[in-house]
Amino acid sequence: MAEEPTEESRPAWLAATLNDLNEVEIDEPIRDSRSADCGELSEQFLEAHSNLQATTEASETARLRVYALIGAVTGMFFRPGQPNEPFAPMLRLADGRRTAAPEDFRGAPLDVLATAAERTTNIVLQARLSDLCWALDRRHGRLATKAVKAYTEIAKQLVDGQLTLSGAAKPPLFEHRVRDYIRRALQLGRSIGWNKPETKAARDLAMAFRQKAATASLPLPLRMFSELDLDYGISPPETVGIDIEKTLHALSTELDTHTKYNLWKIAARAYHVAKRDDDKIRCSSEAAECLVVEATSLSSNSSLLASNSLSRAIAELHGIPGKRARRKELQHRLVDLQSGISDEMNLVEHSIDAHDIAKLVRDELSKPRLVEKLSAFSHLAQSPQPGDLISEAVKSIREHPLSSLFGSSHHDSDGKVVFRTAGDGLGDTHHPTAIAQQIAQHERIRRSLVAFEIEIARRCINDKHYISTDVFVRILEFSFVVPQDLIWTFSCGFERFFRGDFVSATYILTPLLENSLRHVLKANGHDVTKFDDATQTQQDRTISSLFEQQRNELETAFTSAIITDIENTFLRPPGPCLRHKIAHGLLQDGAPYGDDARYACWLIMRICLAPALHHAQYFARELDMF
Repeated sequence: MAEEPTEESRPAWLAATLNDLNEVEIDEPIRDSRSADCGELSEQFLEAHSNLQATTEASETARLRVYALIGAVTGMFFRPGQPNEPFAPMLRLADGRRTAAPEDFRGAPLDVLATAAERTTNIVLQARLSDLCWALDRRHGRLATKAVKAYTEIAKQLVDGQLTLSGAAKPPLFEHRVRDYIRRALQLGRSIGWNKPETKAARDLAMAFRQKAATASLPLPLRMFSELDLDYGISPPETVGIDIEKTLHALSTELDTHTKYNLWKIAARAYHVAKRDDDKIRCSSEAAECLVVEATSLSSNSSLLASNSLSRAIAELHGIPGKRARRKELQHRLVDLQSGISDEMNLVEHSIDAHDIAKLVRDELSKPRLVEKLSAFSHLAQSPQPGDLISEAVKSIREHPLSSLFGSSHHDSDGKVVFRTAGDGLGDTHHPTAIAQQIAQHERIRRSLVAFEIEIARRCINDKHYISTDVFVRILEFSFVVPQDLIWTFSCGFERFFRGDFVSATYILTPLLENSLRHVLKANGHDVTKFDDATQTQQDRTISSLFEQQRNELETAFTSAIITDIENTFLRPPGPCLRHKIAHGLLQDGAPYGDDARYACWLIMRICLAPALHHAQYFARELDMF
C-alpha cells in the first residue's frame, strides 16, 4: 500500500484550511490591483507570502498558508483552447517536479477554494477560483455560473479600460486574452445552460465585439471574434460572412496576403454553415488565390517556402467546380518550384569518437570459429521495444519542447512533400505524428551507430574467412524463416552484402523480406491471401496488407520489437521507407551505401540467420573449412 504523504512532503499550497480563511482577508495583497492577468495576481500573493516569511510571528501562519494556496492557483497555466482541461502546471521539469496542477486540490483543498471563491470581491480571482472548483467537481454549478459572469465582466472591463493586461495590444479589442475570457465563459455557459442570463450576457458580448470589429474594419479582432461566433453559433452565419467580405473590400490594398487568406477562409466557413454554397465556393477560391500570390512573392527567396504555399493553394481548390484547369496549371508551377528545393538543403553533420565502439566489436569478433563470429554478427544489436520508443520520444519532447513545437514537412529528392508531422503543444498529451517524428529521429541515430558496428564486424569476418554463397546455403537450410526454394537467392544477397556490393544486397534482400513474413505466417497456420469476390480469385497479401490485417500474428511469430523495427525501417514514414522506394525505383545511387540500407540488410540477415544458428552443431565443423 502506498504511504500517505507526510506534512513535510506535501506542497505548501495544500496546507491552508477553512479555519485559516476565517482569519485572513483574502483580497488584501491585491486590493489595489487593476490587472486582469492571474499571473500578476500570483506574483502579488507570492510576494506577500515571501514578506510574511521574514517575520517569526506565529499569528501570521494562517496568512502564509492562504497566500501560498491562492498564489499557486492563480499561477496555473490558463488554456481555454482545451475545455476539458482548462488549467495546467505552469512549469513541469524532466525530473518530475512541477508547479501546482488542478488535481492537487481535490478533497479538502477544494472546499477551501470554494469558500474563497465565495468571499473574494476581485472578479479575476473570483473567475479563477470558481472555474477551478467546477472543473474539479461538477456539483459546484453555482460557482460555474459565478465564473461565467466573472469572465464576461473581465472581458468587458478590459475593453472599457477598467482592467489592464501587461503587454496588451492597443486597443484592447486586439488582445487575444479578451477573446479567451469570453471563450471560457461560453464553454461554461454551454454546460450550465445556454439560455441562462449569465450565458446570454457572454453571447451578447461576443457578438457585440465582433460587430464592433466589423464596423471599425479591424481585421485581427474580426478574425478572432468571427471564429468565436461561428464556434458557438451566436450570430446568423451569413451575417458573419457578409461582415468579413465588407472588411476585405474596404481594406483590399492594405491587408497582407496571409491576413486576407485567413479572413476568406472564415468567410467560406460561415457561408458553408449558412448553406450558401456559391458564396462558399467563391470565398474558398479567393483564399486559394491569396496563397498563390504568397507563393509568387516567396519564390524569389525560397523555393521551399513558395512550394509549401502553392501546394496549400492546390489543396484549397480541390473539389471546387470549374477549377480543374487552374489546379493543373498550379501543379505545373509547383513542379518547377520544387526543382530548386535541393539547392536550399544543407547537410548537417555531427562527429563522434567511435574508437571504443570499434574495439568492443573487434573483441567480440575475435572468436576463432566462423559460426561464433556469425552469431556475434547477428547479435550486434537488439530491436528496441515499441513502448520504449514511445516513452523515449515523449521524454525528448518534454525535455526539448521547441524541437516539436512546430509542424514540419518531409521532402523527397525531387522536393515533393511526402509526409507531414503536426506541431506539438506544451501539454501532457502529444500528437501521434510528433511522436512518430521523434521516434524516426532517434531510430535514425541508432541505425547509424549500428551500421558502424556492422561495417567493423563485416571487415573483421572478411579478414579471417572467405565468405561464399555456399556458407549461407548451408546455414539457411536450418532457418524456418527462409523458404526452401529461395535459399540460394537469400544466400546470394547475404554474400553480396559481405563482399561490399551493397547495391545488389539491398535490391535482392528487401523484396525477399515480404516473402519470408508470409512464409512464417503460413507455417503457423495463418491464411496470407485475400479473396476477390468480383473475380473469384486469390492474391497473396502485400507486406503493407500483412501489417494492417495480421499485425498480431506477425508479432506472435517474430516479437513486437522486431516487427516494429521492420516497420520503422522499411514501411513507415517519416522513416527511410526502403521497401516503397525500392519497389518503385525511387532509391538513389548512393542510398544502398548509406546507414539505413546497410542496417536494413543486416536486420534481414539477423532475422534469417539467428534461428538457424541455434542448430550450429550440424554445420559448425563444415564452416570451419572456410
